[in-house]
Amino acid sequence: MARWQGLVSGIVTAALLTPAGAARAHPHVWVTVETTILFEAGSIAGLRHKWTFDEFYSSMAVQDLDTDKDGKYSREELAELAKVNIDSLKEFQFFTHARLGEQRLDLLEAKDYWLEHGDAPVDPDAAKQPQQKMLPRASEAPSQGFFSRLWDLIAGPATPSASEAAQPKVLSLHFTVPLRQPVLAEAPDFNFAVYDSSFFIAFELAKVDPVKLGPAAPAGCRVSIGEAQRSADDAQRLGEAFATQLGTQNFGFLASKPIRLQCGTSQ
Repeated sequence: MARWQGLVSGIVTAALLTPAGAARAHPHVWVTVETTILFEAGSIAGLRHKWTFDEFYSSMAVQDLDTDKDGKYSREELAELAKVNIDSLKEFQFFTHARLGEQRLDLLEAKDYWLEHGDAPVDPDAAKQPQQKMLPRASEAPSQGFFSRLWDLIAGPATPSASEAAQPKVLSLHFTVPLRQPVLAEAPDFNFAVYDSSFFIAFELAKVDPVKLGPAAPAGCRVSIGEAQRSADDAQRLGEAFATQLGTQNFGFLASKPIRLQCGTSQ
């Protein structure tokens, strides 16, 4: 456990400790973001995040954590790693930039946090791609004799299609960040974005339902997602140039997409 306890802390801290330069202008960890806007008594109370980490990072982070050796990672087995995540993210305000207009809104400490280990999100665009035609499986050839063995040698086992292949398992961090001071839902231009200015960690919105309204949302509220200032590739290229010349550390912002809430008279 001790071997991996500081893994997330080390990755996040490295975003600040690595000297400015091209090495900081591209991501080392990828996170897919899903967020629910929470309401209480007609006010925006906070944000509930689900951050899904990339497959490579997830596979490293869970090593040695399956204490009961059942091949699964329970919430209890991941509890300590979840705490390490949250403790490490405090310093960075959970990479959550909430504003009312241009005014930055303060966040309280995260609560209700936990980790789950499950299937990676399905990319609906990938599902639309035509699947490569496969040779018949060896099992579809005659089941006995010389010709069966020859078929196995020639055809071999078919490569599974995307639908047949097992979904990779990844980690998802669930947590809630309350606003220090709730904001009236009708207040103009409540907006937020999730990004790491250094672009060491790349955040992207989920392709399906990235932002939802909590069950207590006032009637008539709606969410809009703006365009990124730059694409992720553009941000990386600009970041490398700026870092070399100016040491600028705002590459993540260039690829982030602002999310705005409109309710009542603010529409």
